[in-house]
Amino acid sequence: MTFRPDDRVYVDESKARGYYVVATAIAIGDLRGSERALRDLLKPGQRRIHFKSESDSRRRQILSSMCALDVRVSVWIAKRRPDKEARPLSLGALVAEAVKSGAALLIIERDESLERADRRLIADVLRRAGSSEMQYRHVAPHEHPLLWVSDAVAWCYSNGGDWIRRIDTIVESRVTQL
Repeated sequence: MTFRPDDRVYVDESKARGYYVVATAIAIGDLRGSERALRDLLKPGQRRIHFKSESDSRRRQILSSMCALDVRVSVWIAKRRPDKEARPLSLGALVAEAVKSGAALLIIERDESLERADRRLIADVLRRAGSSEMQYRHVAPHEHPLLWVSDAVAWCYSNGGDWIRRIDTIVESRVTQL
């Protein structure tokens, strides 16, 4: 799997044409340089990169830069399930894998409507794994640029075709749950 001990893992999702939960893992030593490279992609006045708001030409430019980063991405896909089933299924599998691999911190893009359920789910996974080591936080997307990578990959998977090929170099694993 994509996670390694002490990784920082950045999580976002897309609900378009299926449910895609994406985790971008990075070693702490690579974090500062990657964040700087991503912030350099911002246009004047832009606080974050939100892939659905970008033009196709800008998307291609952003993806080229993201694929040059030293990151490892995993995608969990749940199709033909309602969101209230798909999210816990996908996020639960991601958290279990992060705990098993010894990841240090999960950073999850904040969605206040889901935060309480996420906290219960994560606590349950941690309890079942007998672990209290891994920390997690829900944050606003402009706070952590590595969330933008997860956002971009989720968008690419939900849109398919050539977009998936463009991010193939950083996606190390894909789990499809039907």
